[in-house]
Amino acid sequence: MLKAGFISYILLLIGFQSFSQLYLPTTNYYQTEAERLLLSDSLQQPAFNQHVSIRPLLDKRTQIDKLYKSEGKYYYWITQKLFKENFIIFKGDDFWCSIDPILDVEMGTDFSADSIDLLYWNTRGIRVQGKFFDKVGFTTQFYENQAILPNYQQDYAKAHGEFFPNGPNTAYTQQNAVIPGYARTKPFKTNGYDFAFATGNVSYVPNEHLNFQIGNGNQFIGNGYRSLLLSDYAVNYPFAKIETNFWDGRIQYNAIYAIHQNLYRLHEYTTPEATFEKKIGTYHYLDIAVTENIEIGFFEGNLWRRVDSLGSHQPDYLFLNPTPFVNTIIKGTDNSGFNAILGVNASFSFKTNRLYAQAVLDNGKLGSYQIGIKALNLLIEKFDLGLEFNHAELNTYLTRQKRYNYSHYNLPLAHPYVNGFNELIVTLNYQYNRLFFQNRFNYSQRTLNDNALIGNDILAPSSIITAKENRMTSVVYNQLEIGYRFNNAYNLQFFIGHLYRNETSPSNNPLTNYAYIGIRTKLNNKYYDY
Repeated sequence: MLKAGFISYILLLIGFQSFSQLYLPTTNYYQTEAERLLLSDSLQQPAFNQHVSIRPLLDKRTQIDKLYKSEGKYYYWITQKLFKENFIIFKGDDFWCSIDPILDVEMGTDFSADSIDLLYWNTRGIRVQGKFFDKVGFTTQFYENQAILPNYQQDYAKAHGEFFPNGPNTAYTQQNAVIPGYARTKPFKTNGYDFAFATGNVSYVPNEHLNFQIGNGNQFIGNGYRSLLLSDYAVNYPFAKIETNFWDGRIQYNAIYAIHQNLYRLHEYTTPEATFEKKIGTYHYLDIAVTENIEIGFFEGNLWRRVDSLGSHQPDYLFLNPTPFVNTIIKGTDNSGFNAILGVNASFSFKTNRLYAQAVLDNGKLGSYQIGIKALNLLIEKFDLGLEFNHAELNTYLTRQKRYNYSHYNLPLAHPYVNGFNELIVTLNYQYNRLFFQNRFNYSQRTLNDNALIGNDILAPSSIITAKENRMTSVVYNQLEIGYRFNNAYNLQFFIGHLYRNETSPSNNPLTNYAYIGIRTKLNNKYYDY
């Protein structure tokens, strides 16, 4: 598949008008600023040519010069690099390349813990990006991390660790941990984690109608903070993506082919270390701008068998079909070695506000839905308010064969809570020059998993146990951050924050009261609210 895609890219490298082709970082900051420019700037290109409901967002869909611009005049090399532009830049008539350091150093303590120990997150890395002839672009990032986390985060990471064979066939021992959005880990000191990963992509835009991309990363489909269709919560994965645009940009279609993994080590292997069970993900998203203010997107997500626990199985080559909804019609929604969900994403913009919604059909039933509103520049410039409600029924995203649940690296591909929940999210953000304030409040009611298969565990099969037999727990979460953004080009920022989390049910760590301080280059989202 990837070889065929690469050959197509080479064949198309002739005789086309040039277009920009780098992707914005996936962090919510850049997405919000791109949307602010879209909704508030009358000189921006028509809204029906944006399609901001799928990210990472191609930079040609926004005003990139305004998005990355940092105000002020700086006369020294070090102040230019710190406050205004990329750290290292190479450029010529037909090429541009930048190199930026990646840094995330955070220290704090949980005042509700039994002992007041130092907690920290330490990331060092590098980002290199470039473009040639305004047709071919690339981005690559490398992260090396060590972390000692609050107790509830440690518990979650361990509960999603990898499985090693322990005896014949179905017996496994769970070890290590997985950090959402980052990587699987190795032990560090007595209670910490060591983990590293790389991400990147190569993008080719031959003309205004096409974009081809291959890489290792993740996708997000939706207009809200959460996505019930496909989110960036899980760990990165290899993918190939084809984006097409028709009717002056009013219709956009994306076909995404991905390789996912269940963190179950194969029983039989020839390499020094057993590899994991693989499965194929195909995602089709057709987004239609009905008017300049109304967009409706139709989604199909399929997971396919790639190998079994012994590493042998030929894929069903129907997965190569790029036509949306045909695979689900042929295979059904929960077939042998196959799982499918269908969904819709809709949004309505008015002035600098956007009303949005999602719905997911799973096994012919309404499995989950979302409704929300974001108000940008509310009352004053760059003061934003967001309200969002999410709901998912038990057994949504699950199948009778747990290996084909809607997951990657033992983490959900959609909402962190998987299913069996109600969630309300309230966000407040304000920026004044380089200073920023952001607060996110989450209140959720979740079905408890009392060591029973009740249909809300991404690592377990679907269940026939009804909701009446289950108990609920309430979780209150609030995260406040105040900081100073040095540079828009690579989002270098200093911050102080406080994270409060309280779970009403009895547990080992029902209360978290974590205060922290740090400096970071924030290019991707870091999720704590699970």
